[in-house]
Amino acid sequence: MYCPECGNDAGEAKFCPECGADLASLKNAMKGKTTSQAASGKGGGGQRPPKEPAAAPAGAAAPAQQGGRGLSPAMIWGGFGVLAVIVIVIVMLASGGFGGKKAGGTASTSSATPVMGVVSGDYATLVQKANTFYDQGQKQFQANNVNQAVAYFQAAAMTYAAAWRKQGTDPNVGTDYATALFYSGKVSEATKQVQAVLKANPSFQQAWFNLGIYYTHEQALATQNNQPAVAKKARAQAVAAFTRAIAINPTSQVGKSADQSLKQLPK
Repeated sequence: MYCPECGNDAGEAKFCPECGADLASLKNAMKGKTTSQAASGKGGGGQRPPKEPAAAPAGAAAPAQQGGRGLSPAMIWGGFGVLAVIVIVIVMLASGGFGGKKAGGTASTSSATPVMGVVSGDYATLVQKANTFYDQGQKQFQANNVNQAVAYFQAAAMTYAAAWRKQGTDPNVGTDYATALFYSGKVSEATKQVQAVLKANPSFQQAWFNLGIYYTHEQALATQNNQPAVAKKARAQAVAAFTRAIAINPTSQVGKSADQSLKQLPK
């Protein structure tokens, strides 16, 4: 099987020879079995319910400890099979394409009002400012102002990055950072960031769910580019990530969303 954390083909190994991830527990979860830790939701912040972005007023700065926005169902799950892929592709094209080069100084797009991210200040202030950029990005996205949404998400990613460099310990903030990267069209960077969160917090359910989404879009891109081997690998990683999310807590909203996405995963 492919390791969902690093992408290495680990075969039938119990632990990934590349990164050391516990693949035996994942295989058990995929067979409908869960470890005692997964059943209890202990470890890595997994007990904290994720904060849905729609619950916060647009532009409101959420306290640092109330992060964990994850991926907004309103933005991703409306007609997942086709619409979600189209929307994300539009975002990626607006921000310079998949793996584009626009991440850096100012967060802007050609037809959007430039938005400058914040890189100085204390940790709590940086997280609050990043949350504000994120909420503005969501507001613009829902209003179909895609280019402006990308500008805000890029600013959010830049600001989350500054906070993460100061104190990279809160899995909610780390996952929000990855989500901002994802909505900026930088899927590979989002994947690396959420994998860093999971390395320190292996039972953080929202991060596993988000990782499954990232791999789903990597699968879609590979399919569009006629790369069947890459698409197959990305799909296997998405299955593993969603399965891990479900095993942690199948009755939570995140667990239910992971189960839904697993069932709707393209073949």
